Amino acid sequence: MKILTTLFLVFASAAFGIEKPGYEVLRKNGKIELRKYEDLPVVSAPMAGMNQRNDSFGQLFQYISGANAKQQKIKMTAPVFMEGSHKDRAPAKSGTMSFLIPSKVAMAGSPDPSGDGVNLGKINGGTIAAIRFKGWKSEAARKAAIDDLQDWVKSQGWKADGQPFFAIYNPPWTPEFMRRNEVWLRVKPTR
Repeated sequence: MKILTTLFLVFASAAFGIEKPGYEVLRKNGKIELRKYEDLPVVSAPMAGMNQRNDSFGQLFQYISGANAKQQKIKMTAPVFMEGSHKDRAPAKSGTMSFLIPSKVAMAGSPDPSGDGVNLGKINGGTIAAIRFKGWKSEAARKAAIDDLQDWVKSQGWKADGQPFFAIYNPPWTPEFMRRNEVWLRVKPTR
């Protein structure tokens, strides 16, 4: 029991000790939230598919480890964003993985990446519908979460503004019962 408690504290401190974007909750319905975000500065790399993300993660990790114009080490943040198909076998370079740039680094001017294919950008702020889900490694669980979120958005009289994307808050070794996985969908009213 003591080992489980120690492991829980290690995993929890890893998740709580890093910067996450702030937001305002506009509406809540079970595991779905309608949120208001400001623009989120990110660094991004191309990604071949949901289960082929190691190269993308490696490129972004190199950037925050100093592979940038200022050779600046940058703290890890959460979530890691993944855009593109929910499918495990997507076409090559069909998606994008992004790390959130810490607010202090962004305000001072994010250093330009030195790696090929790595780019600075932003996730535009606005109204985001988000759903939490379990079973990150399951293509079926990812698809079910997207379907549930899209159905809820329609039922509320909102319209999707773009494609759904994933926000993953925990390192891969975090036990499933402790993970925070979300699907995000930008929305706008239809009325």
